[in-house]
Amino acid sequence: MFEQEPKITSITEGENGLFCLYWSHLMEADKYSVSQKIPSVSGIYELYYEDEEKKLNLLTVAPAWLGGLRSQIREDIDSNDRKSDDLRQILENNKLYCRYACCNIRDDIQDTLWYLSQLYFGDKNYTHSSGRFKKICVKEFAPDNVHWV
Repeated sequence: MFEQEPKITSITEGENGLFCLYWSHLMEADKYSVSQKIPSVSGIYELYYEDEEKKLNLLTVAPAWLGGLRSQIREDIDSNDRKSDDLRQILENNKLYCRYACCNIRDDIQDTLWYLSQLYFGDKNYTHSSGRFKKICVKEFAPDNVHWV
């Protein structure tokens, strides 16, 4: 069986940026599984928590640069004192899941993250595109058929 590697690819058509986002499988996010299964390369990731009704709730969609995906996800799932009480409660009392896509092109990560942030959160975010394109489109491929919107 062919398995697509988690990555972001891009195609430029004039002033349009077209991106294909190939997510990894959704996986449990604890410090042990993250250390063993997540690569230390740049990319983007989503972090979810499972509520009492067994529904997945998006906690964050974020980029990873220095230290890569592994260290950034490990930092995000750590319920340290620097986090708000509400967030610490979620991290300590719920099962966490994550998925990721690798990419070594900063502008591609920035444009993909901007698109997802607009889609998920509308005008409530502070993410900016790279400014390379007038229009950005992202096609998601998720092996688990988990699509947030």
